[in-house]
Amino acid sequence: MSEPSGGVYRLGVDVGGTFTDCLLLEQATGRTWRAKTPSTPADQSVGVLKGVDEVLDKIPDRATVELCVDHPHIPLPPAFCFHILPFLTALIVHRYAVNHGTTVGTNAILEQKGAKVALITTEGYQQVLQTRRSNIPGGLAGWILWKKPEPLAPLELTVQAPGRVATDGKVLRPFDEAEFLVRLKPIIDAKPDSITVSLLNSFANPEHEQEVAKVLAKVLPDTPVSLSSEVLPELAEYERTVTTVANSYLGPQVSKYLNNLQKSLEGKAKHLRILRSDGGLSSVALASRFPVTLALSGPAGGVTGVVSVVANQTEYKNLITLDMGGTSTDVALIQDGVPRVRRETEVGDLIIKSPSVDVRTVGAGGGSLASVPAVTKALRVGPGSAGAVPGPAAYGKSGTQATVTDANVVLGYLPEYLLGGAFKLDVEASKAAVQKIADDLGVGLFEAAESIVKIANETMYGALRMVSVERGLDPRDFSLVAFGGAGPLHANAVGKLIGAYPVIVPPSPGVLCAWGDATTLLRHEVTMTWIRVLTGDVETSSIVEAYDALVKRAGTVMTKEQGVPAEQQVFKYQADLRYAGQALNLTAELRREELVSVGAAYMKECFEAAHEKLFTYRLPNDVEVINLRVVAEEVRPPITTQLLPAASDPAPPKEAISATTTLVYEGIHYKGCPIWERSKLFHGHEIHGPCVVTEMDSNTLVLPGFVAKVDHVGNILIFEDDQGASSSATVAANGSTMVDKIAVDIFENALRNARNEMDTLVTSASMSPGIREQQDEFNVIAEPGGKMLAGQIGSFVGTFLKNWTGTIEDGDIFLTNDPYSVGGAISHMPDWLVVMPIFEGGKLIAWTANFGHMSDDGGEVPGSLPCKASSVYEEGIQIPIVKLASRGVMNTDLLTLIHRNIRIPEWNKADLAALIAACTLAGRRMKELYTRFGDATYFAAIEELLQRNKKAISYIIENTIPDHPVYMEDWVDDDGSGVGPWKIACTMSKKENGKLLFDFSGTYPQSSSSINYYLSETRFKMYIGIFLITVFDPNNVVNDGFHDLVETYIPEGSLLKPVRPAATSCRTHSFARVMDLINGLLGQKAPQFMNAAGFSDSPHFFYSGWRQDGSWYQLYQILFGGIPGRPIGDGMDGHSLWPGMRSVSNEFLELYYPLRIETSDTVADSGGAGLHRGGNAIHISYRFLEPGTISIHDDRWLTHPWGVCGGQPGQRSRKILRRFSVDPENPPVQYLGSKSDHVHVEPGDLLEFIT
Repeated sequence: MSEPSGGVYRLGVDVGGTFTDCLLLEQATGRTWRAKTPSTPADQSVGVLKGVDEVLDKIPDRATVELCVDHPHIPLPPAFCFHILPFLTALIVHRYAVNHGTTVGTNAILEQKGAKVALITTEGYQQVLQTRRSNIPGGLAGWILWKKPEPLAPLELTVQAPGRVATDGKVLRPFDEAEFLVRLKPIIDAKPDSITVSLLNSFANPEHEQEVAKVLAKVLPDTPVSLSSEVLPELAEYERTVTTVANSYLGPQVSKYLNNLQKSLEGKAKHLRILRSDGGLSSVALASRFPVTLALSGPAGGVTGVVSVVANQTEYKNLITLDMGGTSTDVALIQDGVPRVRRETEVGDLIIKSPSVDVRTVGAGGGSLASVPAVTKALRVGPGSAGAVPGPAAYGKSGTQATVTDANVVLGYLPEYLLGGAFKLDVEASKAAVQKIADDLGVGLFEAAESIVKIANETMYGALRMVSVERGLDPRDFSLVAFGGAGPLHANAVGKLIGAYPVIVPPSPGVLCAWGDATTLLRHEVTMTWIRVLTGDVETSSIVEAYDALVKRAGTVMTKEQGVPAEQQVFKYQADLRYAGQALNLTAELRREELVSVGAAYMKECFEAAHEKLFTYRLPNDVEVINLRVVAEEVRPPITTQLLPAASDPAPPKEAISATTTLVYEGIHYKGCPIWERSKLFHGHEIHGPCVVTEMDSNTLVLPGFVAKVDHVGNILIFEDDQGASSSATVAANGSTMVDKIAVDIFENALRNARNEMDTLVTSASMSPGIREQQDEFNVIAEPGGKMLAGQIGSFVGTFLKNWTGTIEDGDIFLTNDPYSVGGAISHMPDWLVVMPIFEGGKLIAWTANFGHMSDDGGEVPGSLPCKASSVYEEGIQIPIVKLASRGVMNTDLLTLIHRNIRIPEWNKADLAALIAACTLAGRRMKELYTRFGDATYFAAIEELLQRNKKAISYIIENTIPDHPVYMEDWVDDDGSGVGPWKIACTMSKKENGKLLFDFSGTYPQSSSSINYYLSETRFKMYIGIFLITVFDPNNVVNDGFHDLVETYIPEGSLLKPVRPAATSCRTHSFARVMDLINGLLGQKAPQFMNAAGFSDSPHFFYSGWRQDGSWYQLYQILFGGIPGRPIGDGMDGHSLWPGMRSVSNEFLELYYPLRIETSDTVADSGGAGLHRGGNAIHISYRFLEPGTISIHDDRWLTHPWGVCGGQPGQRSRKILRRFSVDPENPPVQYLGSKSDHVHVEPGDLLEFIT
């Protein structure tokens, strides 16, 4: 065979859920050939090979040449050239091979069809995957409905390895091979498909993991093993474990698929390149070894395609991408032509620490289902989807529920014939499906269809803000690029919402992912944990040496495993940094020149500049490095893009119009709108909306008032049009009565987005572990009168307004931590509440508020929550309602005074700054809504939202709450001083006027100790509302509109309404009993709410003292327990009852505090047996390494958490202190009370904390 003489080609293959797209690019000329074939989920390689065959069929000279898979730097002899299929000849594709984006990994996770994985963990950490950092997604009461996904490695295949390593890498207990072999016997018998080894602190020293791997190689030589120290050598044991288990879970299937595909192509493995989640390419060998890097391979292709087609070929370098498919929409951000990459990948419920293009996914796709819950009568769109079968009603596959696609059909946005005329839509079926929604809403057909589309657009708008505004970037500085099958249809409307112009639709947007696959580059990254505080003690030489070692490692992999010579490699330098003690890592891009010349000061400035851009402020705190990273890439070769012919006239010829249609927009019918054939549009053509541009794989909608221009490479650029809309508009026959309801639904989504932004900012920028890790912060957005519009635990603003007698002006910021000043809206003094009035044009339009639990507030004990305080004067500094800022001027003297009374003021400063920034951010969102909708619609939407919640709660009360009174009582075991138990009682009755009365008569008088809980009536009403609405419409944004339907009587001077100066610092247990009362009251006669009792709400642990080096340490940690048994099934083991809270990484605790977590496990069968058992308790063992004092807050040591419907009660809590410092062999045992302060501990002592 003679040496091939063809040109350089790049073949991209993208496998989607429905179609497999192939794109062949001739590098020198820019000519492309495309093929779209049905995907074959059972074996994706079948669809891939069919697509490759089809795309080659379109090449004129195919019959004269052969396909030769080759690499630009490793020429292959002619003998390696081959035919794709035995009976075909093919085009030469030498120098560049098949670049493949695959969903094999994604699908394996989503469909739970991965490998049978065994897990080797450190002794005492068997439950690491079961407890999942204890986090339950969703809002308050979300635990009632949430179903925990099954871990990828089951508990029965989890083995504990004897031996222990410290966070500094020191071996504390050697690995015991003999004992390990005994424990390994069940795994050997089970014959797992793959094995994960993830041991504590292996990021600091992988020695034990390597020893385990040697043993496994002897006894299970054919079973692939993933080591966490190789897959993710970074701090945080759960994240490292779940990521490595995901690697093992995907390994066998991904490896089999890639090797089968490579064999089918009859090539060498290293010449089939696989797209990684971060947008780079990987060899088959690397992809098979680290398949977790492919988990989001598919979406990454589209983003890299945008870089190739738009960023590299036009003036537009700052881009936001919108990839809308059938079930969801992916959005991402490209800045200066480079996609933003984040350090984690999210697939379904699984979050793994693997780099991926920062793609955010929302449940708004063409197949997203529209519905109208009977309770709220509010339109919902998604996240449920019609899927491929039956699909939208328009597809004629027996689908009857309305989808976004059906709404687009009804409005005339989709031509009747798709795929070049090969597929006919069932327009009448779409109308029938949407009419059902219209009937439920009580509006006309077109109004309902527009509402569906607008709600979907608003969901996408929220996602776009996540990747821009939440990153401190203004979306108006970017252009919006839409692709995917449905993206161009919604692009103009979404671009209008976010203000990102021009809106760009690339050529062949339906196969853009394949274009990205074809044009991306080989990449590999290496990371090391390198924890240093950036002070003058960090020498520049040590930084450079660390990076040089990473460069050497990355370069070796690129050369030996990717085939890229050293001279064709480029390296990027990155570091993960944070303020010392913070949980958030910001990744900084660094330049080698400055690293060499400036060193630590340069790294610190890069971080602080990024922090200021993201959160608007800097802190006077030390900056520390967590990880160093080097990313290696091959040098980008020149790739030509074929140019479109220039048009002789801006107006396209009439021959380019394939048909006309009637489009409905904003209640107006636009008749005779052209449907342009994209293939007949050339460079320079301009078309004015309203119109549709159609092509084989997508359709672009141009709205009235906009113009679309075609650029030199075929992109459609949509701008606002000075010429205005067509004159062929007519008012819809059934009017525009839907405008207000659409505004209300959009307004509700916008409020949800604003709240989410507040949460993200506070938890990212704060310092206190209770806020940053455990998310003990709650925010509120309220209307001018103080009624909550969005939040979780009731409005703080109404009671604030009742008590504040001073002026309220633009730029004011209010601060308090006094429960008595705000009627219990905050319930103990470590909760610092920030309240801000929001003005626009001199008019008060909203309030924003946020409180967060500070790690210290002064007072008798570190952590400021004494168990035995007799008055508030022992609990710390009291801050009545004060103006922290007046007319925008901060009262710095007041702040100085406050912080002088706190043990760790630097944390409080950071936390307070985060709370203020979050309120400011939400204020901007409310101003934007006010400007967007106008005064009348803005306030009308607020009123309608309030009334909607009132109607919904009224309906639930009428239909689910029994007419006769229901009584419930529960008990707090003790008050910390030996007195107890303490009864909390309530009677729920339905009044003749349909209102609910909760009468707390029978509750014991207030305590002389600190278990008093000032129960805010506003907060209690919100609890009731959230519990009721969660079951019936969990997507509803609960507000204060229903409050006059709920009445309360709480006796003054009782445990739930103490009289100042009664102490409240140990109120968490009375609070927990109130939550259990709600379950008991609602559940006695309504099975939907029949949940068992909780573990104690949130047990607290404190440890503080002075280290030997003279530095102060102070730990405040919230612990968790078993979730109650629920109507939907078992309770989760060791999880949080509170929304968003999660446990702190044990490796983090060991790194920053003088202790060792010897056990972090659950207690088997402790949750209470039953058809739906309660979740198991947490068992944590703390080994103390420095002298100090500890405090404990807990309950349920005397009374069991009760079961329901015959289910058994849960076990009681206990706290055991073993004094190893006194006798290492036979330590004295001390049983601690559930509420204990000032307990002295010495190095070696061990506390067993069982919730």
